Amino acid sequence: MQAILSFCIQNINSIKMTCIHCCGADKFFDLKSAQKEMKKFKRKGTRKATKKLLDLLFDKNIENKSLLDIGGGVGAIQWNFLEKGGKSTLDVDASHGYLKVAREYAKENDQEDKAKFLFGDFVDVSDEVEHHDFVTMDKVLCCYPDYKILLDNALKKCNNTIVISYPLGGLITKLVNYLPNFYMYLIRNTYRSYVHSPREIEQFIIDRGFKVVKKNISFPWHVQSYNKVAG
Repeated sequence: MQAILSFCIQNINSIKMTCIHCCGADKFFDLKSAQKEMKKFKRKGTRKATKKLLDLLFDKNIENKSLLDIGGGVGAIQWNFLEKGGKSTLDVDASHGYLKVAREYAKENDQEDKAKFLFGDFVDVSDEVEHHDFVTMDKVLCCYPDYKILLDNALKKCNNTIVISYPLGGLITKLVNYLPNFYMYLIRNTYRSYVHSPREIEQFIIDRGFKVVKKNISFPWHVQSYNKVAG
């Protein structure tokens, strides 16, 4: 942990991350993992929970609209959004490896003009991000210790609809979550996953001027969409 902390402090201006948790995530979600994930995406397409998230997103008219995808990984949501007529996408991710693979895919598929990428902890780089019509966060809240500051920054960038997925709550989910975190401890990586309260997440979003549109479940994930309330 001390080595990771030192790395973050020494490179704070270039890596755009002040959180050692995110530095640990960058180390864990490395290039090898990203390449493996991209192979699965090319072979099998979008994963089940992400498909349900896209279903909620595509309930809206996305033609000529913009998307901010926070923690977009290899870009599965971006590619589907652009294929359906979206105008532009921005993927903000704390993994160098995943962004490298996503950029390569954009180049291979002539999407470089429409698909943009930004490295960093979204909380640290949100001031660099413009407002977008839609915001997506697929399995991202569970990757952040203080989900409220992350979600608050995301909501501030949303002009229309935000669609998110995050773990089901409850004791069983928390017990299952203990295993990967124990593994992170053993390999001395500062990254951890979290099970935040679903009820508190929903209320947090509502309190910031959004209303629930649709709820779905793709075990073990909640998948939900919220519209910004006018005025």
